[in-house]
Amino acid sequence: MAQRIFVVEDDPFLKEAVSLILTHAHYDVTTTAVGRGAVDLIRRARPHLVLLDIHLPDINGLTVLRNLRSAGLSMAVVMMTADNRPETVRDVLASGGNGYLLKPFEPQDLVARVRRALEGLATP
Repeated sequence: MAQRIFVVEDDPFLKEAVSLILTHAHYDVTTTAVGRGAVDLIRRARPHLVLLDIHLPDINGLTVLRNLRSAGLSMAVVMMTADNRPETVRDVLASGGNGYLLKPFEPQDLVARVRRALEGLATP
């Protein structure tokens, strides 16, 4: 059975591209364009990993991440952002994120980052 990835990304082109890349890499992908309500959608989807945009139109992705952790959801979460300032990276890790992926990224970098995050779940 394929590992499940949930993508929260408001850019329709990027959301579709990420979905296609990960589907081609044999992952089961679900997407949404909004952060509000994402925690409930993610809870129902029970993904192994969430790819979460930091800058969403309706709620900050870091807030979604914090809400996931507050709800007791422990799946890997990789933030997607064009912002590589040290304070952003620190906020991602301090909020319970498992890392970030800097936009724009190449397809092979996306797949490699997802694999690393999922492998991190398997290590004791």
